[in-house]
Amino acid sequence: MYIKLLLVFLFFISSQIFVCADETIKAQNNAYIHNNRGLMYLSENYYFGAIKEFQMAIDLNPNSQASSAYYINLADTYEKIGYYGIARPYYEKAVSLNPLCFNYYLKMTKNYKTLGIVDEKLAEFEAKKDSPLNDVIIGLLYIQKGQVPTGITVLDDFCDKEPNLLITVGVRNYLNQIVKEKL
Repeated sequence: MYIKLLLVFLFFISSQIFVCADETIKAQNNAYIHNNRGLMYLSENYYFGAIKEFQMAIDLNPNSQASSAYYINLADTYEKIGYYGIARPYYEKAVSLNPLCFNYYLKMTKNYKTLGIVDEKLAEFEAKKDSPLNDVIIGLLYIQKGQVPTGITVLDDFCDKEPNLLITVGVRNYLNQIVKEKL
């Protein structure tokens, strides 16, 4: 009787050891908690805390599509307190991690305008045509530069060439918005 009870007990303990060994803690799973805390701090205008939380989220999960939101939140926070130059690489990283989010391109090109580097960036992206997504940046840069008809044409051509990309919906919505504003 005791032997059977002892065997059942040992079997139970050994099965729990294997279950616990299989459940590893992954730091990147906690990144969203820091991001959410950063958003809370940002809503309370506690910018230092927000920056620290967004940075922790990035440190825990630096290179995934999900972490692009952490980079955007950090960049937006820096812009909110007037540090546009510090925000720039975070916008660029967000675009590189999630290249199909149109809003990220819009924020990045607005940052370029604030920094006064639209002409420099326009020349850079016009020189490299390695991705059709560069046309999104080029079109937005023309619009930021004040050459709205040229920007609209570039973005419209992009939509015609790439009708099935997820970003195309955002580009079309933006174009409709610009046209309504001009009327």
